[in-house]
Amino acid sequence: MPEKQSINSHRGHMFVTVWYNQGMSFRAVATKSRQETSTFRVKQKQSRGYIDSSPAFTLTETLIIGALFGIFIVVGTFILSTERARSRDAERVADMTRLAGGFALLYAEKASFADAATGCSQVGVNAATCTLRDIVQGLDAIKDPGRYSYKVTRIPDRDDFGISFHLERRYGSLLAGMHTLSKAGIQ
Repeated sequence: MPEKQSINSHRGHMFVTVWYNQGMSFRAVATKSRQETSTFRVKQKQSRGYIDSSPAFTLTETLIIGALFGIFIVVGTFILSTERARSRDAERVADMTRLAGGFALLYAEKASFADAATGCSQVGVNAATCTLRDIVQGLDAIKDPGRYSYKVTRIPDRDDFGISFHLERRYGSLLAGMHTLSKAGIQ
């Protein structure tokens, strides 16, 4: 049973009766006169030594929550952009593998890469214009998934060819940056 303590305060003719529990919270009854009674509950915080009747967040708690939310947004955005770059790089390497397969098939049929030069007879043109479309299906739709492009760096001839592409991040043993596909593979 709670302990009852009566405090008579004559401020503005207010009478307060307080009941204490074991958990240091208390119930106070304030009356303007002995006949009227209005009840309110107040929670007492032991560590701070004052009575807090507001269940709201403090400014510090709000700032900490805001900072954590901001950190989560930044980290999430970074992870998402990293994964998108990895996905684009994987598509670039797959495209280069398809091009290498087309050049290998052409070399197996003709013992030369020169037939591919019909569509890509200048250095710097798009690699999709090379005449490998008859050998590799869908090669005319091949294009870089990002802001770069696949360029011819060596016109296909009897012995070799060169197609350049750009990786945004490290992919396997390939470092980020410009790379070239040739008869020797990706370098």
